Amino acid sequence: MTRRLYRSRTDTVFSGVAAGVATYLNADPALVRIAWAILVPLTGGVALVAYIVASFVVQQAPAAGAAANPADAPAEPAEAPKPTVSDGRAGMIVGIGLVLLGLWFLVRPALPAIDWNLVWPLVIVAIGGLILVRSMNRGDR
Repeated sequence: MTRRLYRSRTDTVFSGVAAGVATYLNADPALVRIAWAILVPLTGGVALVAYIVASFVVQQAPAAGAAANPADAPAEPAEAPKPTVSDGRAGMIVGIGLVLLGLWFLVRPALPAIDWNLVWPLVIVAIGGLILVRSMNRGDR
């Protein structure tokens, strides 16, 4: 049986990502939150973007009464299929993220100074646009 990373349903401050990572790593959620808070300024905000992306990509933990295997679940009325990330794809996403983070640290000294006052508004607009597109695809208009 493979372990999966889920966002926590109960131990949330923002979206449950840090508590989910803590559960996955069998660590204290407070320590993961502190580590994440320290990483945000050290990575120039990349850790914050990673948290925001994870809050959309990582699924919320199944409800306490949910069956572990969907085939074992009792028949229920048909719902719209929810997108899932398979274990192989999740590993690929994490691997790509780590490669991009490493490239950022390698290239950052060679880049000219970036005016973050212009970059962050663009990041916020992009995230807002993704949320709008995602909600329109689900029919949540």
